Amino acid sequence: MPTDKKKYLSGNLDQIALSLSGGGVRAVGFHLGTMSMLRRLGLLHNVQILSTVSGGSMPGIGYSLAQQFGRSFQDFFDDFYEFLPELNILEKLLDGVTQRYPPTPSGRRDLITAMADVYDECYFSRFFSPYVKDGRLLFDVLMNGTGRGHLQEMIFNATEFKTGTAFRFQVSEFRCLIGNGNISICRKHAAQIRIADIMAASSCIPVGMEPLFFPDDFHWPDDGKSRRWGSRPSRPTNDEIRAALRRNTDTKEPTFALMDGGVYDNQGITSTLLALNRRKENYREQDTHECGVSMSSLGRSEPPGPEDWAKWMSGRVSSGSAYKSVGVKPEDLDLLIISDTPVRKASFYPRILFPSGAENNQPEADSREEAPKRGLLQRLGHWAKYRITLGMITFITTLLLIALSISLGIALIELWAFWDARPDEVPFGKGFFITFHVALPFLLLVQIWWLLWQYRKLRKELALKLQSLISHWDRKPKRYLKKLTVGDVIDMGLLRASSTAALTSAIYMDRIRGLGYSTAFSREDLQDKILANEIFALQKARQ
Repeated sequence: MPTDKKKYLSGNLDQIALSLSGGGVRAVGFHLGTMSMLRRLGLLHNVQILSTVSGGSMPGIGYSLAQQFGRSFQDFFDDFYEFLPELNILEKLLDGVTQRYPPTPSGRRDLITAMADVYDECYFSRFFSPYVKDGRLLFDVLMNGTGRGHLQEMIFNATEFKTGTAFRFQVSEFRCLIGNGNISICRKHAAQIRIADIMAASSCIPVGMEPLFFPDDFHWPDDGKSRRWGSRPSRPTNDEIRAALRRNTDTKEPTFALMDGGVYDNQGITSTLLALNRRKENYREQDTHECGVSMSSLGRSEPPGPEDWAKWMSGRVSSGSAYKSVGVKPEDLDLLIISDTPVRKASFYPRILFPSGAENNQPEADSREEAPKRGLLQRLGHWAKYRITLGMITFITTLLLIALSISLGIALIELWAFWDARPDEVPFGKGFFITFHVALPFLLLVQIWWLLWQYRKLRKELALKLQSLISHWDRKPKRYLKKLTVGDVIDMGLLRASSTAALTSAIYMDRIRGLGYSTAFSREDLQDKILANEIFALQKARQ
């Protein structure tokens, strides 16, 4: 069978595009090494297009700011050695979400809003705010700055959950959308976005973090500070954007969710192709539309449909399509470097549970390890977990309610008999004790009754939903639900949660990565222009 002869890069390397993939903290370290090597080879200053995703956005944004403020590469490089080793991210996040006031004026108190403040405090403001007059590091610094250095295109990728498309915070000397063709931000408001919020949106990892809602969870320069419980701070810019989105979107929703850019394209290849396209168009007049959707944004990003998208990525377009093809000519690009940190595991989801715990269903013990011995309490707990059913819990809870009701009745009779005397003759301590003796069963009774009512309501709704989905049942669904053991329910929940986490954080990401590479390497106009720099390739390299 004929084999493709290995091709080597040749010719000029004056026009380089660099994509920095996602991958968390290890991506930060690996991309710093990539950029350092390019500098040693004298090629870093030839990088004209920079596209970053998730963890790659931190060195990407940091280097863009360093270029803007005229800082040396060594200073930029040393910043990470100064703050990363000493940073306890988990402690910072927990401190942020447990402060007296929420980390964002929207009032949300969660990990992603706290993470945005960590980015700002520990990195961006720490190393770059001295270069800004008021100390506020906003996107305007990159959008309207004059000292961009050698970078002509800067794209920091997130994913918007309105249409499931890449949302790009990008800077270009050519006309570009800040967002995508489905929803975008006007330049006036984009300039006021805090740099740390862009970083948070780009690295908002699914499952591990909550979505970041635009514009509510972003910090705006004119946000007021409310220190009264329940009061809403004044947010003029935020309110303007909400009103514009309500006017200019088909759903009339004033907000939309943003998450990790790797959900759509973890290597940022698509954004690089769009940057090449607008450079070829050479249209420099910037947009003037409001936030939301505008007629001028149509056809200026990748197509939404799968067939049109596949043709567009391969350099072809459907007949009559508003989306222009991206054909890379020799004079457009010399080299596309994809600095990539993929996940490599023997198994993406190795953990297997044996929920029933029956002796004949236990896995054989590994000959290299002794099976851990269980104590008496552990054995009893394991037995109860897989023997007590939901129906039993309902029965036990009902008995407990009856017992508490009887106890409360007896306590009320005692209190009535004790209080039959004149109130001024009752000692305060004894009266307080008896009152507490009545109040405690009453509070427990109300709490347990409420929990039981909520459980029965949920079980009834689930049973009705099952009956609506499947009409014919030999027995009512609730009879089967009552026979489920506590252990079965817990194991089903854990398996669903852990497999979903593996699916979104590893399996889907690996598939998305493969699709991006297959598209890029299958294009004839990019065959000799792509250099994939993978973290695991270094392990295979000859020493």
